[in-house]
Amino acid sequence: MKAEIKKQDAKPAVAKTVSEQPKKPKSASSSKAKRTFPHVSIEECRKIADSIKQFNAGNPWAPKDIASTLEMGMSNNFFYLTAGSRDYKLTIGTRDTDKIELSDLGRRLVYPKSPQEESEAIQEAFRNVDLFKNVFDYYQGENLPDIQYLKNTLKTEFGVEEQYQDDFYDLYRKNLAYLKSKGELPAALAKTSEGKAIGNSIILGESSNAGKLVAFVAMPFSEKTSAYPKGYFDEVLKHLITPAAVKANFNARTAKKAGSEVIQSTIVNDLDSADLVIVDLTEHNPNVLFELGMRIAFDKPVCLIRAKGTAAIFDIDHMLRVYDYNPCMWPSTLEIDVPALTEHIAETWKNKDGDRSYLRILRESK
Repeated sequence: MKAEIKKQDAKPAVAKTVSEQPKKPKSASSSKAKRTFPHVSIEECRKIADSIKQFNAGNPWAPKDIASTLEMGMSNNFFYLTAGSRDYKLTIGTRDTDKIELSDLGRRLVYPKSPQEESEAIQEAFRNVDLFKNVFDYYQGENLPDIQYLKNTLKTEFGVEEQYQDDFYDLYRKNLAYLKSKGELPAALAKTSEGKAIGNSIILGESSNAGKLVAFVAMPFSEKTSAYPKGYFDEVLKHLITPAAVKANFNARTAKKAGSEVIQSTIVNDLDSADLVIVDLTEHNPNVLFELGMRIAFDKPVCLIRAKGTAAIFDIDHMLRVYDYNPCMWPSTLEIDVPALTEHIAETWKNKDGDRSYLRILRESK
């Protein structure tokens, strides 16, 4: 009996292996979101390439020596700088490699034969980050919506997690400002590597109530007279129409800019499929008037607006309601116009079945 007890006492306790341990469910916070763009702008990152050129005759150089010239030390900030330079493809290697060397693109940047070659090198660096290239292509230029209208699109279209969206927005704008300081942004910058556009229209803002109603905006892409300064209609779109449409619970969209400003089939489709079309009659732009005619032919709801001082056109102004906004675009005037336009859009939609459309009015007048 005694021997049996000793035998039992001598039996070692067997610990469970890792695989045998009960697995704890992963919490949402345990999966780390992935950042898909650099921490630093192109202008800052080119300091790595400039240092190699200036202090080591363009030859591969040890990271600690580069850090010394920049008075940074081997810190995390220096790592982000070298990693960004690598991601823009200006240099090869990072803080944690033996050497950092200029890439072919980096050499064209720091040893340019002309200002144009330098500008083209910066543009190529921008395109080398897929996220920057794709967002630029999606919005056909530099005028992103305000960040409050951009967040859902960054997540759903480009996979940018919420915690990185503000950083992306700031860095994207810094890079575009740097590109513009070196020359005009070419149309080629707005193309993907296959030269194809993303989507049929541009998302300007999304309804805060997750609604599915779409308001398509038909308005001039550029100013055709001296009555309005360059960039005026971008300001109207960004600061007046988009916030008003969103506040009226619509997802605001508009057409991609085309170099020839021709009426494309995608625009016709948008004019037909949108729940509501907001038409800005300012300057009597021929393309906009054509788009208005198409929408009227579809016999679907249209919301008319124009800057105060715009002359009446045809008989539309007398038959359909038009909202006249203050052309100044000052913060004080926008405080009045945004809520007023929101109400105009909402009322147009509310009365879409009760109000007679222009097409019905014409038919009834026969």
